[in-house]
Amino acid sequence: MTAAEVGGWGDPGADPQHEWERTRTRLEEAECALAGMVHENNELRAIIRRVRDHARWQRQMANEIRSAGHPYDALPYADTATALERIIGDRT
Repeated sequence: MTAAEVGGWGDPGADPQHEWERTRTRLEEAECALAGMVHENNELRAIIRRVRDHARWQRQMANEIRSAGHPYDALPYADTATALERIIGDRT
């Protein structure tokens, strides 16, 4: 039994050439898949950051309207901020 058959890894000189090629191909496919997941994760982080910034802006607007003496007019902004924070998990 070759090292490639046991775990898919081993000394390329000890395994038949086709086994080593198949192992290298699997490794390259795994690296590509991992790179794709990292890229997607970065995109999701950017989206969450934009949602978080928008929620912060909504909260600031609510506070400014409230401080101007219009507490009921601030409710839509505060409610929107709370909903956005709950969607992304910043608030329970």
